[in-house]
Formats: sequence, structure tokens, C-alpha cells
Amino acid sequence: MIYDAGTLALPLHLKADLCVVGSGAGGAMVAMVAAEAGMKVVLLEAGEFLTPADMVQREEVMLPRLYWEAGGRTTADRAVHIHQGKGVGGSTLHNLNLCKRIPASIRARWAAERRLERLPVEAWDALYAEVEALLEVKEVPPGLWNRHNRLLEAGCKALGWRGGGVAHNRTGCVGSGFCEVGCAYDAKNNAVKVLVPRAVKAGAEILARCQAVLVRHEGGRVSGVSAVGLEPGTNRPLGEVTIDAPRVCVAGSATATPALLLRSEVPDPGGETGKRLRIHPALVAAGEFDEPVRAWEGIPQTYECTELLDLEREDGPRAWIIPAFAHPVGTATLLPGHGEMHRSLMRKYAHLAAFTAMIHDHTAGEVQPDGDLGLRIDYWPDAADRQELCRGLHGCAALLFAAGARRVIVPSRPTRIYERGDSIEELKTLTLTRGAMDVTAVHPMASVPMGDDPAVAAVSSEGKHHHLGGLWVGDGSLFPTSIGVPPQLSIYAMGLHVGRAIARS
Repeated sequence: MIYDAGTLALPLHLKADLCVVGSGAGGAMVAMVAAEAGMKVVLLEAGEFLTPADMVQREEVMLPRLYWEAGGRTTADRAVHIHQGKGVGGSTLHNLNLCKRIPASIRARWAAERRLERLPVEAWDALYAEVEALLEVKEVPPGLWNRHNRLLEAGCKALGWRGGGVAHNRTGCVGSGFCEVGCAYDAKNNAVKVLVPRAVKAGAEILARCQAVLVRHEGGRVSGVSAVGLEPGTNRPLGEVTIDAPRVCVAGSATATPALLLRSEVPDPGGETGKRLRIHPALVAAGEFDEPVRAWEGIPQTYECTELLDLEREDGPRAWIIPAFAHPVGTATLLPGHGEMHRSLMRKYAHLAAFTAMIHDHTAGEVQPDGDLGLRIDYWPDAADRQELCRGLHGCAALLFAAGARRVIVPSRPTRIYERGDSIEELKTLTLTRGAMDVTAVHPMASVPMGDDPAVAAVSSEGKHHHLGGLWVGDGSLFPTSIGVPPQLSIYAMGLHVGRAIARS
């Protein structure tokens, strides 16, 4: 059953074999696997339970319901915007369904450097194959590529750059273009559609609007989770929810997971928890075209440029370029200027294309708890990562011009607008300072990195905590580094791996 803790009589006291915190790609997978193995599972989710009928395709309605802080989450200094989802299904409710495997070269480095004895390189392939079948992953047919993505393809071909189509996990997509605010047509093969029903059928109980406060433990073992039910509309704590369980799996995201572990004073002699955050930071450039682009129509992302990305070596180029469509509210926040200047750009909305360069970052950020329910993120890309971001930004501008843009707009402070024929070389060597340009991220990861040396890592390559019995981690926090590709497929795979380890326990 799925319950709304915001409408239940509180306080509430439940018992389970396993309490899972977080219902995204990792947490929902863990819950499903454990429940189908016969365990009594209680799954906690801070967001609400939404059905396709609730996805009303209005930004001002859906952003507060689907995103933490209504999509306004930032680092502590407000220099980086980090978009993270909430709700039963987590970020799989709003993500753009891109499916890519972590390159074997990165997995091999992890296995060697982090001593991943329970997750060798070849083990990933079987996990990926199973997840891809479960989510019905397939290439997006070229017939479904919209004009926005065709422009990126045209830019790549004009420059002779590498590029190609991408794979996704949709079935029955109607091309509405509203993926980022939830699919009203139930075409996403995501956690809430594929995994949650199976977990519930196997007996799992899901508490929506229920946010974990502490992982309780004594004598070196977990004893459960203390949580609060949240009031509908305001998200204010209403009353206590206590789960007694000999096993706890924290899968609340790479920001919420370390914050909860640190708030709970979970031991970590190596001190890595919350200290190695990666986020795939990105910059964006927009191009104005003579002909309408109408980027809001169709699947938002179906083509990628990999010319500036080489994940086979750590010292290679690290920028991945893809279309960066946004609906009007999102576009208005990204475009530069004020007053008439901003208005004039928004009037060109139908003629705008935007490409984003996301980097495989090496910078290590930090997550800390902030009070009983909040968290603090500190992250600013180091000099090498800033250089990669600027190279990627230059690549975006070059691709836009190669695709036929009459001018390119870079949302910097001050605003940079380049007309066709202008040199854009300065973009490669910009001095990127806090507040000078909007840096965004949608892929937090690597904040509780796995490893099989307990003197270094807090958790094993099965997600089991080395220093607190009965505790597991089951989300993208486990990645030892950033991965350079969209993480959802790999988080599902980690959830499957961790879920089976818990079931065996």
C-alpha cells in the first residue's frame, strides 16, 4: 500500500525487516528486490505520491511538487544551481530518460583504486542488461528527433564532430515535450511505474510525505529510522513516524544520503561521508535562428555531441554536449539581462535553441546536514574543471553557429552576444568566477563512495556499511567518482546489486 503520512494520525510506529529511505531509482529498486525476496519493507519518501493525472503540464504547479526547493536548490554560496527531484519515484519522475552505461574504463579504474571485490567490472554488464530489459531501454528512432536535436546533429556534421542518437526508457511516448514536469501520458518506464507496483504487490508499505530525520543505532547496529510526516502544501513537520527495523538502506540521493548519515552520527573512520560530492556541472549557450525551432515540441534530448568527451582516459577532454531545452519559466531564469533586453530575448522563444556542456568533473564538493531536515552543499569547480566548462561552452557556441544561428547568447554577467562572423575564441579562456555565469547541475553523486577497504571507505561494493551493522546505502552516492554520463541507469543497477545483497543478508 501507498500511504500519505501527511494525512495519517500521528505519531505512528511501524516495524519492518528493512526500512528504505528514498524511492528513486536506487531506493525503489532495493525495496522491490527485498520485498519480492520475502522481506517486510517500509519505504519512506519525503515527496508526495503523484499519478499521471496529477501532471498538469504547468511549471508553476509542478516545480514545487517535483523538485526540492521548487527547483531553486543551490550551493551555500548560490553559485551553482542543483536540480533534484522528490516524490514517489524520485528524480525519475522528472528526468529526461537518457540511458547510458558507465564506460568500462571508469569501472576498471574504480575496481583497481577502490578495491571493489564484490563488484568487478564484468558484473556491471549483467546488471545493466537486466535493468535495460526491465525498463525497456532502446534507441530513440530518428523519426522522433525534433528540430532542436536536428540542429545539434547539423552542427556536428558541419564541423565534422562526433555525435549520435541516444537511448531512452519510454514506451508510448506522444512527444508532448513536458518530461521535466512529469509525464501526463505515463510513457516513462520509471521507478514509480515499473518498480513501485511490484514492491507494493510483494507487500511493501510506502509512506509518502515522510522525511527521515535520523537513522537510529546502538551497540554498533541500526535499530530503525526516526522520521516526520509532512503537512500537504506547506511541508511542515506534523508528527513523528518511528520505524523499528534491523536493516536500513539509505537511498535519498547523493545530497540527502550523506546529510542523513552525518546527522545520525554514523561512524566513518575514513571521513569520506559527504566529502567527495561530484555533480556534473554545466554551462549553456543559446542560439537565435531565422526559422522557428519550437524546441518545446517532441522529446527534449535525442542527440548528443561527444567530440569534446573522452572517458577512456582521465586526462582527456571531459565535456558532453546535448540540447538544453527549457519551458518558459526555466528559459526566463537562464536568459540574461533585465527589462526590455530580457523581454526582447523571450519574444524570440520560438526561434531559440540551446546547447549545454556538462563535464565529467574531478572537483570534490561537500554535503553537510543543516538542522533536523535541511542540508548544505558546498561546491565550486576547480581550475581544471572551470577550463573544461569554458571549452565546452565554446563548443556549444561553435555548434550553434555551424547549425545556422544568426547570433549566440551566452548568459554571463555581463551578457555576451555574438553575431555571425564574430570570433568566439575568448569563450575558451573565460575567467569563470562565482556569480559571473549560471552554473547548473542535475547529477549529484559520489558523496559516500564505495570501497572494500574499511580503513578508507564507509561502505562496501555491495553498499553495506563497514562500521555500522545493518546499514546500507543504495543510490548514486556510492559511485567513487563522477561518471560522465547520465546516472539513472547506473543507479538502477546499483539498487539491483544492493537489493540482492540485502536480501541475502
